[in-house]
Amino acid sequence: HFNYYKNGKIFNIKYRDSNKNFKLVSGALLGPYGIDIACDNSSTDIVITEGEIDAMAFYEAGIKIAVSVPNGASKGSQKLEWLDEFIGMFDGKRIYIATDMDEAGVALRNELARRLGKENCYIISFPGKDANEVLLNHGTDKLVECYNSAMPFPLEGIDDAYSVKDDLLRLYDEGEPVGCDIGFGYTIHPGQVTLVTGIPGHGKSTFLKNVIYRLANLFGQRFFLYSAEEASTAFALADLYQIAAGKSFFQNNYTERISKDEVEQLTPFMNDHFKYYRLSDNDLTIDGILAKAKEMVRRNGINALVIDNMSTVEKSLSNQEQQRHHQIKNMMNDISKFARNNGVHVFLVAHPKKMTKVGNKHEVPDGYSVGDSSHWYNLTDNGISVYRNFETRQTEVHRWKIRFRYTGEVGVSYFQFNINNSRFEPTEKINDGSDPTKFVKQPYGKEDVQKFAQLADPF
Repeated sequence: HFNYYKNGKIFNIKYRDSNKNFKLVSGALLGPYGIDIACDNSSTDIVITEGEIDAMAFYEAGIKIAVSVPNGASKGSQKLEWLDEFIGMFDGKRIYIATDMDEAGVALRNELARRLGKENCYIISFPGKDANEVLLNHGTDKLVECYNSAMPFPLEGIDDAYSVKDDLLRLYDEGEPVGCDIGFGYTIHPGQVTLVTGIPGHGKSTFLKNVIYRLANLFGQRFFLYSAEEASTAFALADLYQIAAGKSFFQNNYTERISKDEVEQLTPFMNDHFKYYRLSDNDLTIDGILAKAKEMVRRNGINALVIDNMSTVEKSLSNQEQQRHHQIKNMMNDISKFARNNGVHVFLVAHPKKMTKVGNKHEVPDGYSVGDSSHWYNLTDNGISVYRNFETRQTEVHRWKIRFRYTGEVGVSYFQFNINNSRFEPTEKINDGSDPTKFVKQPYGKEDVQKFAQLADPF
């Protein structure tokens, strides 16, 4: 068994049998193996490996600054919850990432660099699978050579065929990115920006809450939210609780109310996946919000940032129309750069300034309807409008911009809104408004049925 120490005390044990089955102590603290050894010296370097045996291989070569992640690597999402507790131990260190050379190892390496800061990281490459294989096949001198030959993580702003070789080969083998499909018309990908607009009162913020809850529930994504229009964080969370439970948070005469026990059961999930920007204590400029969001990438591994809404951020901009146009361009560029560099999807909520009526009916706004600049449209990757059709009593979600073809395509999806639990349910389009109470569920395709059969209930 492998003993995990922190400050001289065992905090977990990993057991391994002769068939390489592993088991950690259930309910015990998760953290890096070897952290006491690595930190028990004055070295400014630390090596992160994928397994305990690899860390011990570095010890054998005299490099006693190695730690191992507690739960290895996987091809999908990298679970680094343990890093929240131990991230301070990596402050001020040069971080050498020595994960396996396979697909799962590369995915773990990239997520570690994203969380710890690419500018602090170096990559150790091996003439084989991992550090232990180098030790067994080539000896300690070769492992020391691998350590001494570590290369800085690729610099931001400079790419070439070698620096993106792994990504290029992955595209060749796996095809276009799949993204997170939550059944709402387009897939969500890291590094993109989505602008959500709509006529005030048509439900754009509540629709976005449905989107982020599904992303958290189905894909484990974590969110950082700037919500300037909420009465309080408690009110904002109340909506998420009732979306999750399918019941009203507040007492009413029309639907079942969520119980206190259910609130208690949901609280650990909500606490882990949703963090809010406290408006009273923080800088409300876009620079302040993005700086705090970058800190949240490091501390909590957030996958998405929500800014609702942009009018509360714009206050620092000039009142001169021409100058505002360029300031909005700079702001959108900063947001896009943050999204790409940190692998975070950014959702922006913006009110339209121009609302055109045809007869008694408002036209559906788009990115060009948002005030003072065409850059709201031009510089976003995805654009949607949430629109209530009062004739059919449906909510229409218009996708007026999809930059990348693998994300989806422009079009309209139709939903029924349940005011008692804040849920949006997919429906078919109603052409005849004579029977607005008749709603039919939107059927999923065969592939969707197979996929969702493997998952928990989307809500």
